[in-house]
Amino acid sequence: MKINTDTWEKIVKYYDELKQTSMIGSVNNMGHPNVTPIGSLILKGDCSGYYFDLFTRELSDNLDQNPNVCVLLVQTGKLFWFRSLYADEYKKPPGIKLTGSAGNRREASAEEIELLRNKTKTLKMLKGYHTIFGNLSYVRDIRFTDYFMINTGKMTFEL
Repeated sequence: MKINTDTWEKIVKYYDELKQTSMIGSVNNMGHPNVTPIGSLILKGDCSGYYFDLFTRELSDNLDQNPNVCVLLVQTGKLFWFRSLYADEYKKPPGIKLTGSAGNRREASAEEIELLRNKTKTLKMLKGYHTIFGNLSYVRDIRFTDYFMINTGKMTFEL
């Protein structure tokens, strides 16, 4: 379904409020699919977003050849799933699939780096923080055009 302003606002709110995992699907030059987990996805207010191009060599190579992407946002909170299954209904979507296209790799702005550092500041005291988030040099923009709710039969949630 095409994304409009109202729908996008709901998607961004969903993404910002819930525990979730995001994954980006791409296709290589031989037509083989690839899914990459992304912990640095930032959604913006104009049906777009960006992610830090870290540890994503295969994804980067794929996007250089074919910019089409599918981003899957999945709710991972155990309490969410327990309550939903107990009640036989979702109060929020269990997941949303976004499709669009990615731009070229570019240098991250100071504002983009600061935003991710603020989102991850509770992890800063952990040993692996600097290993994962120490080199925030490059990002890729993504422009989203369509969304699809995760189909779960009668429990499917509509925005």
